[in-house]
Amino acid sequence: MTKQKSRKRRGLWHQEGILPPLKDIILLFIGSLISAMAINIFYVPTRLTMGGATGIAMIIYQVALPHYKIPLGLLILVLNIPIFILGIKKISRTFAWRSLIGTVFFSLIIDLTAPLMSSWFKAYIDRPLQTGNADPLLYCVFGGVLFGLGVGIIFRAGFTTGGTDIIAILIKRKYKTFSTGQFLMILDAVIVMTSAVIYRNATEPGILLAMYSFIAMYLTAKSVDIMLEGFEYTRTAYIISDHSQEIARRILADLSRGVTSLAGRGMYTGKDKDVLLCVLSSKQVPDLKQIVEDVDENAFMIVVEAREVLGQGFGNGREI
Repeated sequence: MTKQKSRKRRGLWHQEGILPPLKDIILLFIGSLISAMAINIFYVPTRLTMGGATGIAMIIYQVALPHYKIPLGLLILVLNIPIFILGIKKISRTFAWRSLIGTVFFSLIIDLTAPLMSSWFKAYIDRPLQTGNADPLLYCVFGGVLFGLGVGIIFRAGFTTGGTDIIAILIKRKYKTFSTGQFLMILDAVIVMTSAVIYRNATEPGILLAMYSFIAMYLTAKSVDIMLEGFEYTRTAYIISDHSQEIARRILADLSRGVTSLAGRGMYTGKDKDVLLCVLSSKQVPDLKQIVEDVDENAFMIVVEAREVLGQGFGNGREI
């Protein structure tokens, strides 16, 4: 193959998303390393369980541990391979390919760092205090946050760490009752409750471990949101007022935010009204309330959280 053809093929791979950019690979490595720290230092020693295919692999790993030393990362990869094949056939080759790359990195780093991190845990963390052993809630909190930060970095690079999202997408196409997010939440809850049953004969009560795992999952979800959206959450305000022109002028001048006027009608009065739509940062909401109160005390305002905002004045997001 000539160099020209090789460069052309690499360019085609980049366009199709098959060959990720170097910066994405670096982010994937950093995110995988942070996630591996959370799993090897906090999750594995305390039998915490996360959701998805990683959670299923964690349960199998803990059950087999007394008899067989199966690498956790290898289990995660093996469980995901059939799901990736299904994703390639049913969804998107690019999506499944990047999911596979992310999971391979994720799995390898977990196994490669496990011996060092396990030794570090025993030397510096797993030591009794003067008042007894440390509260497992500490492992739950720090493990959940650290795992979420690592996974969030992986998501920002455009990869995933497992294939249950592929299953969720396929089920959503067939059954419209649940959203993809709702199905994933239900699946994660089932996995954690399964761990409570399987760990029922462990030293710690299985239901207690499941309760800790639910706390860790919640903190993981919040940490992922922070990594993807930042600490500065965006708000959307809807304002209905007879003095909409004056309110809009004040928003443009005082807050330097754009305002859109939507045509509305009060169904009780039958009168036409302007509905102002404004997207702003959470710290600007008190100023907006003050503006509306100054102009029209009888104005009706709704402020809701905007999960993702793209466009002028707001950061650009990335869709996996």
